[in-house]
Amino acid sequence: SGQLAVIAGSEDMEGFEDGKGAAARFCRPRGITVDPAGCMVVVDDENNALRRVSQAGEVSTLAGSGEGGFADGQGAAARFNGPESVVLAANGEFVVSDTCNNVLRVVAPGGAVRTLAGSEEGEEGFADGQGAAARFSCPKGLALDTDGRSVLVADWGNHAVRRVTMAGAVSTVA
Repeated sequence: SGQLAVIAGSEDMEGFEDGKGAAARFCRPRGITVDPAGCMVVVDDENNALRRVSQAGEVSTLAGSGEGGFADGQGAAARFNGPESVVLAANGEFVVSDTCNNVLRVVAPGGAVRTLAGSEEGEEGFADGQGAAARFSCPKGLALDTDGRSVLVADWGNHAVRRVTMAGAVSTVA
């Protein structure tokens, strides 16, 4: 009805803290999507994490630990470096643009993280290909393609739009 309300976090307190409402802390949240249960899933950029916010305002960390780096793994064992965007794919997994690592990552609903496309060493470049053979340069914005089974990527540093299938095949659109 045109009213703005803070669901989680506080306008003047940054940090990395799970909790309910104003007790929760974020640091530069960027991308957001909604999961099938109606919870918001938020990319917490400077905390290098993917966070879930329930409709009641309860914040929990789905993946990442607040520390930057590069690691696939479960929940807090996973590491991101400057993630910026997130979409929910048709298969129920989240795709995250791990911008400073130059890769796209997949996060399962239970928090398991794997690299979908891009160099496992975070190597920057421009190459179409399968999985680790593909290269990006600061992938940022994401959108689902009309089929919901591939993701369109704003490959910022390469001035290009790329398509990535959920099997990790990367092609240049424009």
